[in-house]
Amino acid sequence: MGLCSCSTDTNATDPTGGPTTSIEQTVSPSPSAEAPFNVRTAEESDWAVYAEGYIFSEEPQGAGEQFIVDTYPELWAQGVRALSNKMMAGYNLMDPALPGALVQFIDGERFEGTVSMPLGFRGQTAAPNELPSDVVANRISAVTTGEWPAGNAGQGGYTIQILENSGIERRPGSDITQANDTQLIVSQFDKGDRMKQMGEIMRFADWQTAWAYAQANGYSVPGMERPLYPGEVVTVTVVREVIDAQGWNNGSTYWVWDSNSNGWVLAGDQTSRP
Repeated sequence: MGLCSCSTDTNATDPTGGPTTSIEQTVSPSPSAEAPFNVRTAEESDWAVYAEGYIFSEEPQGAGEQFIVDTYPELWAQGVRALSNKMMAGYNLMDPALPGALVQFIDGERFEGTVSMPLGFRGQTAAPNELPSDVVANRISAVTTGEWPAGNAGQGGYTIQILENSGIERRPGSDITQANDTQLIVSQFDKGDRMKQMGEIMRFADWQTAWAYAQANGYSVPGMERPLYPGEVVTVTVVREVIDAQGWNNGSTYWVWDSNSNGWVLAGDQTSRP
């Protein structure tokens, strides 16, 4: 608490009858208010969770954790203990964006993202090591209607697309082979309906090989900063080219992985008919 400086009347008479005295008073300045925690400029050393020997607690440790408690209590309740300065879309399409999670504890297990690739659990913390199924219905709706639903379509998470023989038309006698014409693409669903490609586009002989690679390599491709935890992969879709008896491209079928049934669900059929 700051104190006011008081002046002494040098003309006052000493009540004891002694000589007039002058007393100089000095006051220490009030301490300046501590600067608010800044997520935009925060480094690892500013977050308690990166300190050696850190133990997870429901009580905030350090200014960074206190900032999460005060500003994003929903993230704190989900076990988030460090934030990225990258904003990620909310769970539903029109929800406000939130800072991405850098470190999150779920049932005592520690999960870590990076600044540009924050964790993509989106509050779905019941099974972080399993592919989620909450997006399947709305993803199918997006395929069939061509519009993103107002609800949850995987915003704030990561998507895997496998495009079989994309853009290739086959004819009898063609020297085009199936080698290296199926694409594997990993994207970040970071804002509204915007997808941002992560790493490289890989090419495989067929969609089965691409899907097997994705599962065996942490749902990642070369060039990504880190592999993904299964619970961050909000949708897996396969677009399969359909070739007719004459060797012509006859359109495509769209499939979505459903972890509830542990299998593929037909989302759309855009094949042409003679």
